Order: sequence, then C-alpha cells, then structure tokens
Amino acid sequence: MPRFLLLILIGLSTFSKLQGQEYDYLWLLGNDSQTNPEYGGMILDFFDDTLTIFTEYRTTPFRQFNTSLCDSLGNILFYSNGIGVINSLGILMENGAGLNPGFFYDLYENDGYILNQGAVSIIQPESDSIAYIFYMDVDINEAFNDAFSSHVYFATINMLNNNGLGSVLQKNQELVSRKLDKGKITAVKHANGRDWWLLIRSYGSNQYHTFLLNNEGVFNQGIQVIGDSIPSGSVGQAVFSPDGSKYIQANLFGFFGNPFWVNIYNFDRCSGQLYNPVQFTYADSAACLGAAISPNSQFLYISSYKKIFQYDLWAADIEASRITVAEWDGFADEGIFSNTFYLAQLAPDGKIYINSNNSALHLHVINHPDSLGLACEVCQHCVELPSWNSFSMPNFPNYRLAHETDSPCDTLRQPPTAAWNYESSLLQLSFHDASTHDIRAWRWAFGDGATDTLAHPVHTYAQPGTYQICLTATNPRGADTHCEQVAVFTTGLAGLEEAAADLAVFPNPTKDRLLFVTLPLTEQDAWLQLSNAQGLRLNQWPIGRSQQQIKLELVELPAGIYFLNWSDGVNNLTKKVILH
Repeated sequence: MPRFLLLILIGLSTFSKLQGQEYDYLWLLGNDSQTNPEYGGMILDFFDDTLTIFTEYRTTPFRQFNTSLCDSLGNILFYSNGIGVINSLGILMENGAGLNPGFFYDLYENDGYILNQGAVSIIQPESDSIAYIFYMDVDINEAFNDAFSSHVYFATINMLNNNGLGSVLQKNQELVSRKLDKGKITAVKHANGRDWWLLIRSYGSNQYHTFLLNNEGVFNQGIQVIGDSIPSGSVGQAVFSPDGSKYIQANLFGFFGNPFWVNIYNFDRCSGQLYNPVQFTYADSAACLGAAISPNSQFLYISSYKKIFQYDLWAADIEASRITVAEWDGFADEGIFSNTFYLAQLAPDGKIYINSNNSALHLHVINHPDSLGLACEVCQHCVELPSWNSFSMPNFPNYRLAHETDSPCDTLRQPPTAAWNYESSLLQLSFHDASTHDIRAWRWAFGDGATDTLAHPVHTYAQPGTYQICLTATNPRGADTHCEQVAVFTTGLAGLEEAAADLAVFPNPTKDRLLFVTLPLTEQDAWLQLSNAQGLRLNQWPIGRSQQQIKLELVELPAGIYFLNWSDGVNNLTKKVILH
C-alpha cells in the first residue's frame, strides 16, 4: 500500500505535517485477511475528496471498536481495534499490546473489541510527535443482563520512535473509573482552534464528565449536570455538529420497538459547557441506532434500524421537524444478511455513510446531507464493498474545525494560510512563499518527486511538462497546503507536442480538463475559439498582442473531440483537442 508505506519514507518529519487536514482520509474496515479472505481488510480512501475502495492484507480484525489516524497527507500512522495499537506496516506497535485489560479483552482478543464509538484518536496540540488514543472498556453486572463501561482510559504514542513507526509510551491510564454509559466517546475542537474537548456520560444519568486536551496534557474539568436523565444499557451514538455548536446523544433503551432518545444540546466551545437541552423520545421498530449531522450543521440524521429520520436543528421545534427520508427496502446480502441502518459517519467528501447491524457487503450513503427532506438522497446499499464488514464504522471528530472567530477564547494565533508565487526561466523556477500567520516550516513538493524545506527555493526540472506544485506551510496551530499546476517550457515548443504551425496544446489528450496553449506571435489582437465536433462554438477568449500563453480550464465539458481555432484576422490556425 503506497500511502501506508509513504510514512516510512518521510521518517522523522511525521508530525510537521500532522497538524494538517487529512487525519480521517483512510477508513479501515473488514476483519482478519489471514483467517478468511472473504472477511479480509479493506480501505475506503477519500483522497481528493472522492471515494476509492480497495482491499489490503491485514491480520487485525475490526468490529465496532474502530479508531485510526492519518497524517495531513492522508498516510496512515496507526490504528486500533481495542485490543492493541498497530503501526503503519500492520505490525503491533512497540508496547502496543494489552489495551482494555479484563474479561472482555480475553473474550474479544481474536475478533476485535465490540463497543460502539469505543475510542477516538487525537494529536496533542502543538506537539511534534505525541498522539493520544482515548478509549473505554466494556463491563457487565453479575446477572449478565446489563452492560456498561467502567473506565475511560488514554494511551500516548510517540511517532518519532522506531524511525517513524512509533511506540506506545503509556497505556490504560485512567481518566474515569465509575459506571458509565458505554462507548459514545467523541471530541470537538476548543474555540481557540488548538485544544480539544471530550464528553463522557455517566450511566443512566444527566451527568457529563468533561475533559480538556491541550499542549500540556489532558485535564479533568469535572462533571456538568444538565437536562433529564437518559437511560443506558443499549446502543446509540454521540456526535458534535461540524461547526461545534451542537452535541447530540442518540440512545436506544431496550430492543425492538422500545423508544429511542434524542438528546440535543447547544455547546460552548469556549467553556466546554452544554446548555439549552432539547430532549424527546420516539418509538418505532428500532433494534439499533446511529446519528450523524450534515456538513452545514443544520440536519441531524438518526439511523433507526429500518428508517432514517432527518431533524432540522435550526427549526424552532426540532422534534416537529422530523422527516422520514428512508425506509429499509428489504435488501439482504446473499438473501440472509439484512442491510438495515446502524452507525453513521460524516466523511471528508461531505457525504454520510451508514453501515448495517449485520455482516454486510454494502454501505448506505446520504449523497446530499445538506438538503432538506428526500432531496438529501439516501442511496441504500449503493456502496459495494470488496469483502464482508462486520458492524464496523470508524469514529472521527471534525479535525478541520477552525478557531471560533470573535470568541473570547480565540486568543491564539490563527492556523496558517498557504500561498506562493513563482518566476520562471526556461526549466528553472524560483518560488516565493506568500503564506500568512506566523509560518514556522515549509514543505514544497515540485511534482517531479523532488521536495524542499526552504521558504523561497529554486528548482530546475529535467524536462518540460505540466507539474502540480504544492506548498505545505506550518505553524504551531496547524498546517495548510496550497497546490497549483504549472506548465514548464523550454525555448520554442520542443518537448510539449507536435506543433500545428505555432499553435500548441499541452497536455493533449487530457483527462484533467486543464490545457496550456502556446500561441503564435502576432502584432494584432486575436481570438481563440473552442468548438465541438459539430462545429458549434462553445467559448472564446480574447488574445492580446504579443500574448504567448493561455491556461484553459474546461471542467464543465464532457469527454469528446473539440477544436481550438486561433485567428488574428489574417491568419487562422486550428488544433484538435481530445478530452478523456
């Protein structure tokens, strides 16, 4: 797996990029490839905000407990199924064995821990090497009829150790030791855009344990009591809205037809306090329950076994805003394993993915979660998986949430904004950093495999062509990457393509819909026109005197054959262009 192995190549620079944006771009599903390939490992890759699914050989099985973390470029750092911590090579990390000690560790050791939202992984603010895994255990009463959590633990990982493969520094460190609502652990960025809040609810109560992770470590902020008590003992999911203003707990108490509880709170990212609770129940055929919120933070989706409900969090009466946006269509893999609705997770591509409370070969997807009612477009079992997934869904917070503008807690410097420009002289380009907000480090990728860490590097290309050049600018509050495609020329048109007179197009054919056109020299104003194969003019661009190059972005055009015609009123040149 190239994106797994890339971590080894970048070695000790891992966390200079870990303050970036792509921590959740790889979703790991599936079970033990060695025991049964039909249940083997698979990866959902959201690189470039598009979903690609492929298999990988993995000996670590996943059930409901599923946490992982990537670097800012989307390369896996580590993952855990609640039994151990695994490094980017798929090998048990140094000191990574033995999470969640106790009866259920022994019971789940070979299959993966069974606990909805059992863990969440976060980088320590301003650290260049340390990551945290916050996780919970499973416990049960003596009568074996009531399950709960007894501990909130954390583990710390130093990713600089073992040449970038990392090691576990400490594990099973207690944050809380008491009877707790099992799982449903999640986190949200502090209003300063750097630190993190975590909330954990006590069993059968309205009491929330509140923790703050900052650059000095994790601190218990006490218990807040708010709203009505909520039953525990069954399944559900907790989630913060993408903008951090709402906290949701969805709880199913009992089984098949018992009411589920929807608990909605406003959240103050500055103080970590919940307020203005809205709580209601609804009884349907639910045997499992999940929750996710649209990217614009307006719509709450409750996945309730055979139905998916949408609630408008901006409505005056949230409960009355309920719309049924999907009902299970009866589909079952191999005619046996029902593809009903279970846990939900908002993805980097802006869609919400939902698994089933069965082993399944499909995921459901909400394609337009920002849209009201049926326009959200729930597509049942539309995401085909290459192997069986057993109940698993990764648990990610919104890593891309920024500081809260105008908040009294917005006291830190802002995350960086990357920007750059360049000057060219044949194959040599001089780059100038134009980033803002206290930049401390730079990483350039020149598109030909070469990199640099200077603020204003000079790079010489071996041959002409079009290169995607990226600058990642970093400060203690985060990182930002800005990429542009640049055409590199030599004298004349050599190395680009065969020229038609003095009109040249590169690349041609193209699938990226980005063209660089070299123009004939003329002392007169000219026009460049684009036509389709039927001769219909689609667009035209004015060309100034002595203008030698123009960049065309043809993103709206379908694949096909097109023609570019250049004319200065005296001369006419035409070039065929192929879009794949």
